[in-house]
Amino acid sequence: MKVVLQTPSQLVVHEGVLKTVVLGTIFVAVGGGMMTLRLANQSGWSGNAGPWLIYLVGGVFVAVGLASLLLSADRRFVFDRSTGTVRVTVQRLAHRTTDEYSLGDLKDVALERSLGGPRQSSPFFRIVFLTKAGGRVPWTPYSTGDELALATCASAVRAFCGWSGASPGVAASPGASPLASAPVTGKVSGHPVATNWGCVGSVLAIFVAAGLGLFGSEVYRVATWQPVSARILKTDIKAVRGDKGTSYTPVVRYRYSVNGAQYQSTQVLPLTISASYAWASKLRDRFQAGQVVTAYVNPSRPASAFLVRQVSLLPLLFVAIPLLMVGVLAWIASMQRRQLAATVRYPVPVVEWAPSQQP
Repeated sequence: MKVVLQTPSQLVVHEGVLKTVVLGTIFVAVGGGMMTLRLANQSGWSGNAGPWLIYLVGGVFVAVGLASLLLSADRRFVFDRSTGTVRVTVQRLAHRTTDEYSLGDLKDVALERSLGGPRQSSPFFRIVFLTKAGGRVPWTPYSTGDELALATCASAVRAFCGWSGASPGVAASPGASPLASAPVTGKVSGHPVATNWGCVGSVLAIFVAAGLGLFGSEVYRVATWQPVSARILKTDIKAVRGDKGTSYTPVVRYRYSVNGAQYQSTQVLPLTISASYAWASKLRDRFQAGQVVTAYVNPSRPASAFLVRQVSLLPLLFVAIPLLMVGVLAWIASMQRRQLAATVRYPVPVVEWAPSQQP
């Protein structure tokens, strides 16, 4: 939502459909993709709750996405000082509606905070008209966390209409930031800033250290363990059951000798990894009982060995995911600081969400 036109006699605020359309498309794609993958590979599902969970979650995502697409609308608010009216035009996918209000019946605009009050860590807002009769007229049926954009638009409207002591002749030129209205009485919008980086950083650092440690250990084994001749004794697949379902790992028993001493091992990869049954079967089928292969042995501990000399990138997920989280948290903190700055630059009254006031 932004101010697209400001003249001495008219002010236009516009909200397009791009955000809701993109959000709806993402939800439909994620939900539809989940159900499509389940239908394409029915035998690969091993979740404890059964396949119905995939269809339930996917169906909810698709329903939310379709609702977002169907309810998305292009909204235009035209404040006309010459006629003393504000015209609200809503263009939806199938129809268009226009409502007109008299500026004489309105006394101000405010940010309506979503249910949760000032203790809510990340409140949501929407702009509402405050009528002289004591009612509210929401600009949109939904709230958003972009307090900066809403406060900017609301402040421009208050300055243009001369509400709460602002000069009615003040209007910024197109593309310029609107001037803040005069100081208002009552509560002024505020937004908390996330600053507890020490605790978050410590937890994420543990995951990063674990991921780097596993990856370093894997690379070290591949680079330094010595090759020896080994004979395959038996092959199998082991089921690994966990809270999120069952995964599988190949088990290949083989015998080898180092300095005249006989050893046996079942380790296939440098690190023990479990995944889908198809993956485990493919890796197991590379070996047959009686086959002579090359194993790689720890020079300092000959009882430790593995068969497949390859480096898995799976441990790096422990590094990538925390780093991604740090980036997301940094972006959130930056947005929160911008929101906090907006409350000083564009002071706008804040009212709490009240069901009785909704049309």
